Formats: sequence, C-alpha cells, structure tokens
Amino acid sequence: MKEPKPFCSNTDNIKAFVLGCDPTAFDKTGNRLEFEYVFDLGNDERYFKGVIDNLEQISLSIEKVYVQNLVTDYQKEETSKNKNWHQTAQEYIAIRKQEFDNLDPSGTTPVFLTSEVLYKVLINPDEKKYKASQLYNSPELLPIPAISNLLGRPLIPLYRHWNYNLKKWPQYSKLFKLYFD
Repeated sequence: MKEPKPFCSNTDNIKAFVLGCDPTAFDKTGNRLEFEYVFDLGNDERYFKGVIDNLEQISLSIEKVYVQNLVTDYQKEETSKNKNWHQTAQEYIAIRKQEFDNLDPSGTTPVFLTSEVLYKVLINPDEKKYKASQLYNSPELLPIPAISNLLGRPLIPLYRHWNYNLKKWPQYSKLFKLYFD
C-alpha cells in the first residue's frame, strides 16, 4: 500500500504548508480508503473542503499551499481512535521538518495545523498548552513562534472541524488575512 503523495501546484510559490494527521480513512463498510494525494486532493475534496473554505477566508487558495500529513503511512485506526498515534507521530516530526526545510530553507513559511492533535504533538514539551477555543479566541497568541515548536517554523491552527470554520471567527480570519497580504 503506497502512501499518498503531498499535494502542491507549484513548489516555487508556497505561501504556507498545510499539515494533516495521517491518511487513514475508511468507507462505510470498514474498508480502508487509499489516496493518490493527501486528503484525496485532485479526486474528491470532501476531506479537505473545510480547509479550502478557511483558506479562502484569508485570501489564500489551494494553489498557494503545500499539503502533507505528519504521519504519511496508513494506520490501522483513524487518528482519533489510534491510541499509539502520538508515539507514531513523534517518529515523523524530524522527517517532516526536513521536508519543509528543503522547500523553505528560511524557516519562515508557516504551517497550518488541521487538527488540535497536531498542535499537541508539535508544541515543545515545556511550552504552555492552549485548548483550541483559547487559541481561536486569543489571536494575539498566534502564530505560534518557531522557537516554541518542534517544526521550528510558525504554526497556525486552521482546524478542519466545522466549529472552527473561519466564518465563525472574524477576528481570527482578519488577522491571518493581514498576515498573508
């Protein structure tokens, strides 16, 4: 089983990285779905629709981001049910950091996190941890500085969950629209 490829329209024009957890998904009968590209981009955008909507809210498009999963291998269970996910993710952080550093040696291109579980695994162990609602209600905490996380670049929560659609968070949306102007 081949891992999905990262999705990027143009590696010379990356404004942000978008990081998912892992490619694991199942159909209604429990069969694992396999994708050519992360989030099944280029085929079926339902897994990424919330992120695309949020990118549009801050005047970015799918053509200006590089999309990858932290864990690139398929897992036995979806992230939320995988008791070993945090440990597995630790093994991929250095690999993902190197991948992003190869594409952006300056380390300044930010990483959008599509899930709170990514925030929890990437934040430095000695840093104060915030809940999703705290981060979205306190945009002054963002972006999470490069020195505060294991990827060594700015992190921005852009969670896929419907509750974090940026239409519901106008101050947050405004901040990052300005950030990318």
